[in-house]
Amino acid sequence: MVIQRAIHGGQVYQLAKRLGRPVETLVDYSASMNPLGTSASVLKAMHHAVDECQHYPDPDSEELRARLSQEHGIAEEAILVGNGSVEIIRALPKALGLRHGLIVGPTFSEFERSLRLAGVATSSVDAVSAQRYAPPLESLLDVLKKWKRPLRLKGAVSNYAVFVCNPNSPTGRHISRRDFRHIISAVNRIGCWLIVDEAFIDWCPSHSLMPDLSRCPRLVILRSFTKFFSIPGIRLGYVVGASSVIQSIQAQLPPWSVNHVAQAAGLAALNDWRFRQRSLTFMQQERTRLLRQLRALPRLRVMTSQANFVMVEVSSQVVADTVVSRLQTQGVLVRDCQTFPGMMQPALRFAVRLRRDNHGLVQALKHILDDMKM
Repeated sequence: MVIQRAIHGGQVYQLAKRLGRPVETLVDYSASMNPLGTSASVLKAMHHAVDECQHYPDPDSEELRARLSQEHGIAEEAILVGNGSVEIIRALPKALGLRHGLIVGPTFSEFERSLRLAGVATSSVDAVSAQRYAPPLESLLDVLKKWKRPLRLKGAVSNYAVFVCNPNSPTGRHISRRDFRHIISAVNRIGCWLIVDEAFIDWCPSHSLMPDLSRCPRLVILRSFTKFFSIPGIRLGYVVGASSVIQSIQAQLPPWSVNHVAQAAGLAALNDWRFRQRSLTFMQQERTRLLRQLRALPRLRVMTSQANFVMVEVSSQVVADTVVSRLQTQGVLVRDCQTFPGMMQPALRFAVRLRRDNHGLVQALKHILDDMKM
């Protein structure tokens, strides 16, 4: 079985090499990081942590887990820190003994890739363009009703899992806690797993399922420091679930998975409340402004978003390819959504960056789209 390498955003080193220019001269809209950058307190903590790197890192990330326990009001035993959430996603199929994964798409490719690498069967329930990519709740619940009949399934329902990204990438749409309760009720009735990736939930924290952990024993929540705290280079994420589940996942990870600098950065990030609030305020204002400007452009169908990025549909893949190519020649990266499993319509995803950058993107898009009318 040959599984192709997944395509992700943030390919700045490849583009810099192709253009023959320094990475720092590129503008990256393809990876959705906090436009305010890495906070000063996190940079300071990482700098100090380097002096302590002559020792092995804490294999259990105890100090960071204690802070996360305080953050979410859950036991430390319910938390496992990993070298980015993708490391944890890769460990889930074997840790949970999965036989089948149902993916709510179109979404992050690593869910399907990790399942297939583990030899796990996959299926999907996809949001559609006609409904502006609203989460396909009714279709998902219909599938879960069928799962109540074990004779129709290969293997026990307890070895089945539903994978949901909330808010979703690349669509930017979210599922409210109220709507999620219908999913949780169905999951509890049939006894399957519910895996929820909350990599972007810091941008809409009221929709997190952390308060609902006690309602669903087979709920597993993935979180990331990458997006909100803008530290993708150090790789830091965590997973929350029942302590027995955490132990099973931990058994699949290598020792000393999370380095000392990453642990120090995570602790400083959580403690910087001023930066967190400033980031939320900025995003609410600038995302609204960018959405308004994009909607004024021709040939774009702009989707609403609860995350720090915006997805737009275009009329054809030719238009998408042309926009991506012409922006790249200007040193600007955007995300072509054709590589997201379940995406049926040509679309692009733009991170929300600083106002001056966003203004430049909109102007560049306008010129490209105007030229294509000719």
